[in-house]
Amino acid sequence: MKKFLSIISILVLALLVTACGSDSSKKTSEKKEEKMETVTYVADVGGAKLEATFAHVGDNLRKVDQKMIYPFAALGLEAGVKLDDAMKKQLEEQVASQYSGYKDSKGASIETKFTDEALELTMSIDLYKADKASVSSLLGGTTDPKKVSLKQTVEQFEAQGFKKKES
Repeated sequence: MKKFLSIISILVLALLVTACGSDSSKKTSEKKEEKMETVTYVADVGGAKLEATFAHVGDNLRKVDQKMIYPFAALGLEAGVKLDDAMKKQLEEQVASQYSGYKDSKGASIETKFTDEALELTMSIDLYKADKASVSSLLGGTTDPKKVSLKQTVEQFEAQGFKKKES
């Protein structure tokens, strides 16, 4: 389980490392009504279903929502196993430890949910609500949450095996 979460952590870090900023060539005097758009990328890594939805205006990333579904078999548990409260608590503690920055940061959140067959994680970071300290912690040293490049972020996700989800 720990090794598997480490692999997924690397994928999450790909987002965080790429958030080193984008070149903002728009002039502030040309303020127009900006239309937020979303694009979703998906991957299957070791049996886990991963989905990342990026909200953006042009190349400016605004928010990232991630959903990860880990079948119990991918976590090293037998298929069809029923988790008792102690096992659920242990898994939740491992997740909380692995992704503590999402729990403790302004503008970020993480939730865990158990189904009969899987552990589901939902993580979110709103770059326009996050404070600079949170962003620096979560985004690998980036200090300006309002200058994260969608293009660079997507390139890193694609390098990790993510594919654009057709709508």
